[in-house]
Amino acid sequence: MLVRASKPTVHATKRVANVNSKKNITRSTIARKPLREAVIVNHHGPMVNLLFTPDAALAGGVLIGAMTVAKRLNSGKNLGVSSETKALMRGISAPATTLSFLLGLLAAGYAAPMVLGAQAAVPMVEGTRAIVAGALVGAGSSIGCGCTSGHGVSGIGRLSTRSIVATCVFMACGAATVAAFGTVGELHVSEATRTLNMLARAPEAKMILYGKIVAAGVAIQAALYALAKREGGGITDVVKKLELASEGFVGFFFGLGLVVSGMTNPAKVAGFLAFTSKAFDPSLAFVMGGALTVVIASTYAAKKVFGILRPSMAREFTTQAKYIDKELIIGSAMFGAGWGLAGICPGPGLVNLVMNAGREITLWCLAFFIAQAAHQRIAAECKFEE
Repeated sequence: MLVRASKPTVHATKRVANVNSKKNITRSTIARKPLREAVIVNHHGPMVNLLFTPDAALAGGVLIGAMTVAKRLNSGKNLGVSSETKALMRGISAPATTLSFLLGLLAAGYAAPMVLGAQAAVPMVEGTRAIVAGALVGAGSSIGCGCTSGHGVSGIGRLSTRSIVATCVFMACGAATVAAFGTVGELHVSEATRTLNMLARAPEAKMILYGKIVAAGVAIQAALYALAKREGGGITDVVKKLELASEGFVGFFFGLGLVVSGMTNPAKVAGFLAFTSKAFDPSLAFVMGGALTVVIASTYAAKKVFGILRPSMAREFTTQAKYIDKELIIGSAMFGAGWGLAGICPGPGLVNLVMNAGREITLWCLAFFIAQAAHQRIAAECKFEE
């Protein structure tokens, strides 16, 4: 038997139309949401996962530490890249040794692809952000009298309380800046995968190459040390030339250490400072650990085992301030903010200026040098007025 459906009333038709209209609106809204999310996700371009690279980081740290010790034992100075650039910004009277060191650092950026193999391009933050970051790092390192190498390696390696405090301050400010300003995302790093699960061991051939580079750097510095000692302790013209050579090679091998360790990759720096993110990359802890182990052990052995009381190419070891003042705290905080904003500090910045030349790193370096020079000028005028 067939049953004929009754004709719907006008009110029923309106109710159905309203329900269908709401469903269409809901479906339309849902359909648009993934598109907006996709735009947000892809705003920074292709995202990449960081790799946890303890082997390369440790090898680079050992080379950085070895060159820190070599500079101390030969020229008597502490290795700090911002201190060298600060000396350069004081005017045309910058020591020749400063120029030699900085040229060696730039040479490392040029030679790294030939010595270590082709290097992948590293991400950089956009121009305006690079300028702000460079200015903060430049002014901060000048006010706080140090950077990651000067305080974080040389200073802590001497067990300096001042440097330990400075390092804690700029690390904390760097981490806070990375979290607050989304540096990880700005550098195209994905936070979907836990970096600790992405272990990448260095091939045996690479580790052998790193060992040869460390051995070559140490051998050259040892030879220069021995040649200087043959001069009988006087600061002769020969010793001055040996110091120039030593500074140049220290800058060169130190720069290679930065590349090997991953310090020249802003994404890895941002990952290291992103403590609460899945992208947290502890690789750079191995850099500091390797460098400090070499510096502390070698410094102790030089003094207690070998009885070295003065450097081979200078009359005495340079001394550093031990007090903790507001300039140290403020400068370190500014440095940390700039470091966290772009993932670049002075040494890696100069190496990348050659190795990864481009608009953003050039702007960062210009802002860094201008800020350092400006602080030097202001500080000199204030001192003169006092």
